[in-house]
Amino acid sequence: MARTNVSYVPPVKTADLLQDDDLALRPLACATALDRPVRQVFVTDLPDPSRYLDGGELVLTGLMWRRGPYDSVPFVASLAARGIAALGAGEAAAPVPDDLVEACERYGVPLVAVPAQTTLSRVMAIVVRRLDAETSAAGATLPASHEALLARLPAEARRGFRQQVLGAITAYDRRYRSDLLGTLAQFLACSGSWTACARRLNLHVNTLRYRIRRIEELTGRDLSSLDDRVDLLLALRA
Repeated sequence: MARTNVSYVPPVKTADLLQDDDLALRPLACATALDRPVRQVFVTDLPDPSRYLDGGELVLTGLMWRRGPYDSVPFVASLAARGIAALGAGEAAAPVPDDLVEACERYGVPLVAVPAQTTLSRVMAIVVRRLDAETSAAGATLPASHEALLARLPAEARRGFRQQVLGAITAYDRRYRSDLLGTLAQFLACSGSWTACARRLNLHVNTLRYRIRRIEELTGRDLSSLDDRVDLLLALRA
């Protein structure tokens, strides 16, 4: 029987992500446990996401679930009960609060801070890529497009990512009966061309510019930035 030689790819660990200077992640709690193998990545802002967890996840959160210090203990307790690998807390809005650090120390949940300049989607993409490499070494095939990459994520992770990136636009459209989400989709489909997008939407360019400014204000993204465009496109397709 022919033997297939497959290169060994070590398990993905949160500790390895700390070595990536571009991500600039910082350990905040239970640093010695950051070598737990990561089985998948999960993005959420639910106050209790435990029903969607199987164990071994790197859970990423923007802390939107936190209304006050009293929310950290039940949130972390729900993660600890499912045996996650680690928790990554985004600092886009504010530094990671002390009560979350204390809760993670109390329940033995490794915690890392994701700095404001590093998007959760970027961390997620890197982890997924490494998990795919690990799976590929075992004989699976790697996804060849971002659609295939998104399809490998749990449905709740995709919904959570979409809500985090586009939730403010969705709420605005619902409140004012506008269609900023549709405008964003068309703008990205036109590769950021003001003229082509205005023509497609039958709008004056100045009207389109107003809508795009509003989208940027609501999302905190810059549509002249390729990285931000990618985040928004992935969120639209999640």
